[in-house]
Amino acid sequence: MRKGWGFFAIFISTLLIFISLSTNQANAGKAGVGVLNVPPQFNQIRLTQQDNTIRAYITVSDYNSWGDILSVIVILEDSGVEKARFVYKQYEDKSSYDKLNEFSEKSSGNNLLATKRCSHDYSEKEETVEQRCYLDLLFVFQTTLFTNINIVASDRGGSTATMEVDYSSEDLSRSGSYIIIPGINEPTAVEIPSYLLDSVAIIIAIFGIYLIFKKTDIEKIMRAIYGKR
Repeated sequence: MRKGWGFFAIFISTLLIFISLSTNQANAGKAGVGVLNVPPQFNQIRLTQQDNTIRAYITVSDYNSWGDILSVIVILEDSGVEKARFVYKQYEDKSSYDKLNEFSEKSSGNNLLATKRCSHDYSEKEETVEQRCYLDLLFVFQTTLFTNINIVASDRGGSTATMEVDYSSEDLSRSGSYIIIPGINEPTAVEIPSYLLDSVAIIIAIFGIYLIFKKTDIEKIMRAIYGKR
């Protein structure tokens, strides 16, 4: 009798765990990976000049998942004067969960940003740190004179990360048309299979249930409830 009830309880508990894990994975793109809010950070900024355009490759990471990134703003300045402002918005605002993925220019009369050539990319899988956290953006805009480039990344929790680069600095690493922004270190992506985490959670739950049944006489409880002798 006790073994029958024990196996039934273990089966129900295991089923509930699988349902909970599936729900968390389904909501990962909307609400992050379930950790305390941390600010976004830049992992790579690369500028290339091709023909009459400049291409800015920007990789932003957020360890609440790439789904937590709200917007990325690129500001071009010439000797302290703002010349252009380009904006990528993943959502319309903090309260929205509908993907927007919109590139736009918030400058008056410049029309430098080639919005149709801009793009975003992230993995639909969620098995590694890189796939869960990295958002790759490409801004393409017409060649123009500017001395500074400022980049601001914001997340849904209100945290921001900023990067300011002196575009005219001789300290920039240049290779042909490539300009690599120094001082940005890409974190190591530690790959942890999702099935391993699920298995550990299930084993812990089953072991806990076993300890409960070991200390509780289920037959006495059932007799007390149904009045059986």
